[in-house]
Amino acid sequence: MIVDRITLRRYTQWLPFLAWVAICVAWWSPLGVVVGLAACLALGGVLQRFDLVGDAVGGAQLRSRATLPFAIWPPTHDVLLDWGELGMGGPAYSTQMLRDGAIVEGVSTSGSHDASGEWQELAGSALRVASGYIDRSEAVIVYDEADKRVMHLLTIVPSLFWQELHERRQLGGDAEAAMWLRDLPSRVTTLRPCRGLWLEQEHPALAAGLPQALRHVLPDGRVLQAIPLLPDDLRLTAHPTLFTRVCPYALCLDGEASDRHACDLETVIASPSGRCVVVAGSVLDGDLRPIEGVWLVHWQGRWQAIGRRAMGGSGKARSGAWIDVIEVGDDGRLRCEAYEEHWTFEAITRIPTPHTALALPVEWRETGLAVRVRDGRFSLRLPRADQRPSVTG
Repeated sequence: MIVDRITLRRYTQWLPFLAWVAICVAWWSPLGVVVGLAACLALGGVLQRFDLVGDAVGGAQLRSRATLPFAIWPPTHDVLLDWGELGMGGPAYSTQMLRDGAIVEGVSTSGSHDASGEWQELAGSALRVASGYIDRSEAVIVYDEADKRVMHLLTIVPSLFWQELHERRQLGGDAEAAMWLRDLPSRVTTLRPCRGLWLEQEHPALAAGLPQALRHVLPDGRVLQAIPLLPDDLRLTAHPTLFTRVCPYALCLDGEASDRHACDLETVIASPSGRCVVVAGSVLDGDLRPIEGVWLVHWQGRWQAIGRRAMGGSGKARSGAWIDVIEVGDDGRLRCEAYEEHWTFEAITRIPTPHTALALPVEWRETGLAVRVRDGRFSLRLPRADQRPSVTG
């Protein structure tokens, strides 16, 4: 059905132009051109109202994807979690989860998803050695798997280090090379256990502990709950380092599951009686990774999603605007603010959007809902089951 709608929009978007051409051909005069242009604009407005023109930005795209199962057992090999480059096309470095759950950053990599080949192991010891980049400079990283320590060798030239390490392994074996390694001056970081991982002791996840269920009592006495979705062992997830900083929650209203998600309950806006509730939520992918922010609205027993970013203008003047809900009414009317952020060295300046019309992604239609903006604000009334949504400036 979605493919059919996309195909239908692809053809119907040309109907206003074709109608204008047909009227001009049948009535070739200045008045005919004006009438044709008016018909073109009117037909375009009708098609947009019936969700037949525009790109698919709303609908199911504002809902979380089906959740994939967690791994049954933690990986027994090194896993590359993320990687980047020094400059454009420069050397690649990575963040890796080692086979014991240790998180080590700055490890040199070729960009492959298989991280195990980057490390050299010294037989008979718990030491593992790899090339890396510390503070954007080439360095050597040593990991002590037994003591859970990461050592950065910053005072030795990496090329000379690898040459001497090879010679010592050839002459005295891995045991002597390991003793030599331990005596080298280094910057040592001791790792601490946290939810199956080993993290640097300054990591905020160590103080945060396990995520707990959150709750917010609404004006009418109903309770909005957020239930954490992550396992206790983050090694079972697809994004262990991300989930040390962010926890996805499932939302429940009075114990009823909503199939909606959020990363906290810091922003909950309720109408005076509590009949209409707005929550700052998130769209999750199959691995529970937040991919987009949305406004989740519960009204008349139903959840709906509204995008947190809308588009306005056309051509080179086309740009986006952030959307904030600032007031909620018992009748399902939302008062919203549309703004842009300008970044400087000193601060972030927030100004009302210059656009007077925006295409707002909403769940009840696949294409953007046209809203009229005045001084950076607009009102939006949620649709009932038996009526179309309405928008005012």
